[in-house]
Amino acid sequence: MTGREKAEAASLHPAGIVGASEVRADVRMDGVYFFRSSADYPFSKKLEAGDFSYCFMVRRGELRLTIDFPEPRVIDLKPGSIVGVSGLAPHRIHSVPDKDAMPVDCFERIPITEEVGPEKDVELLLGVVPSENIALTNLIIGPLYLSPETSPEFTRRIWKAAELLDEEFIGAGLEYGQAIIVRRIAEIILINMTRSLLAAREEGDAQEPGPIKNRGVITAIRAFLDDPLEDWSIDRLARHAGMSRTKFAEDFRRVVGRTPMQTLARLRLTLVTRKMLVEDLSVEEAADMAGYSSAAAFIRAFSREYGATPHQWRRAHTSRTETDRPGG
Repeated sequence: MTGREKAEAASLHPAGIVGASEVRADVRMDGVYFFRSSADYPFSKKLEAGDFSYCFMVRRGELRLTIDFPEPRVIDLKPGSIVGVSGLAPHRIHSVPDKDAMPVDCFERIPITEEVGPEKDVELLLGVVPSENIALTNLIIGPLYLSPETSPEFTRRIWKAAELLDEEFIGAGLEYGQAIIVRRIAEIILINMTRSLLAAREEGDAQEPGPIKNRGVITAIRAFLDDPLEDWSIDRLARHAGMSRTKFAEDFRRVVGRTPMQTLARLRLTLVTRKMLVEDLSVEEAADMAGYSSAAAFIRAFSREYGATPHQWRRAHTSRTETDRPGG
């Protein structure tokens, strides 16, 4: 294969990034599926949590995404908006203005073969990729947001792919090769979302660290997520990654945009924060789980991240997450 042929082959890879061969095994679209959903104002919802990523596409209505990780962020979504978000990240999707006392439930899953009626305030198309690696990448990078205003060309291409999906399932009655068609459509969406990220980086947006392309880093973060409350160190994580301490720290900072310990401290704080909602943890117990030397140090770190003390945050969020409790 010539150099040009190799370049063309790389450009066709679902990752849509330079050096795609480095992550070929990590961006498989096997098992991808789509469904429709809708909502009426007011509402407060979430996407089901798990080791997968969502492509969240707004066809009709206005809503807001509030997410806690990797940084607290609020994104206002309008018709045409597209968001890639990890099922591992704590989040809430709600109407504006927000009604704090509303319980949080999941979006209804309407089969892709059915259309959403025009009487609904919000109409959505959602794609799900059941892949740990893609979910992990989105968790570290954070939500990937596109809109007709910020990324007109890439957004247009993605909605063109969505039109192909409609043609495949609404009224056509075709079945042969549907799984292949859906997978290819998902790849087109992924490629264009990745291209939008790379375009933002080329324009100097330092807030977007870019896709994780280092399997050692992915392996280390997965080891941490498997046992987040373990007494982790850079040396231990580097051994999981099969790398030297120095190489691991350098690669981690380059692909994630933060040091390993900054990232792991944020992950652990997020996990303990979610645990506070479903268990009656004291501040001292939460501080110990999160690896802080004292309750005071934990409260300071928590307040920096969430703009409230643990007590204030739990009081504000408990009413929203009753459905997360066992039996809720």
